[in-house]
Amino acid sequence: MLSLETVPLTDEHRADCADLLAQRFARQRAAEPLLPEIVDFAAHLPQTGVVALRGGKLVAYVAGDVRGDVATFGFAGCAALVPDAIRDCFATVAAEWGVRRFSVAVPVFEHELIDAWFRLAFGCQFIWAVRPAEEIELADVGVQIRPGTSADLDAATALDQLLLDEQAGSPGFSDLEIPSPQALRAEWSRVLDNTDLYTHFVAERDGRVVGHALLYRRPAGNLRVPEASIDLAQLVTLPEVRGSGVGRTLADHATTYAHLNGFSSLMTEWSSLTLGASRFWPRRGFRTQYLRLYRAL
Repeated sequence: MLSLETVPLTDEHRADCADLLAQRFARQRAAEPLLPEIVDFAAHLPQTGVVALRGGKLVAYVAGDVRGDVATFGFAGCAALVPDAIRDCFATVAAEWGVRRFSVAVPVFEHELIDAWFRLAFGCQFIWAVRPAEEIELADVGVQIRPGTSADLDAATALDQLLLDEQAGSPGFSDLEIPSPQALRAEWSRVLDNTDLYTHFVAERDGRVVGHALLYRRPAGNLRVPEASIDLAQLVTLPEVRGSGVGRTLADHATTYAHLNGFSSLMTEWSSLTLGASRFWPRRGFRTQYLRLYRAL
């Protein structure tokens, strides 16, 4: 068998890389139709990376950039005709880029590609998912769902703080810096005022806000976000009402709202280390599109 050679990604390789990416994405869309239609794959390729050649033929690439102290390979960051060659590409790029933390987005349907990254000691950190928008009859669980208003600023801030605190605990141990209460309140004030991008709902029980959901009109343009899609960007309920149907009702309300307002799909994302979220979202019909795999040395 001819040996592999790894070399920097240059303009002469871009057409072949784009072809590998197009083949990969065609397989993705065959398995998950709620992905965007892409015409120009070369436009999505990162500028820097490494390709693997065998007998002069390009058989794999890894491409991305360094953001802070993390090398990030996004939705177009890797594709392979020979999946194991991903390991050779990574070995080369990791030696050259001088960082010790790495993040890669891998299609959930590319099992051999995922296996190659796992054998490089990457682990699953994050999930990107999608589901169709549709009208759902809401169950009667003793809550009223209504649009959020500026009067709900304190409740929204407290619910977001609850989520951040949970993510910082076990087993997630998130090292993301938690904003101060003042910064969190200012951010939510901005969100609630921006009704062009955000739609906020709260769940009330006996006149008390016990949960909320936030929809976000995310711009399309990458290999994940289809046209006419909206993000279910956050859904949080108070611990004492979990298991009573409040979260399910908020999610079903958001799914119905999306359908009635001309959106064909909803997207969401969650940390695979957040136990509640990783069980809740698949039960609400969300299908995994991509895994974010992560390695820190």
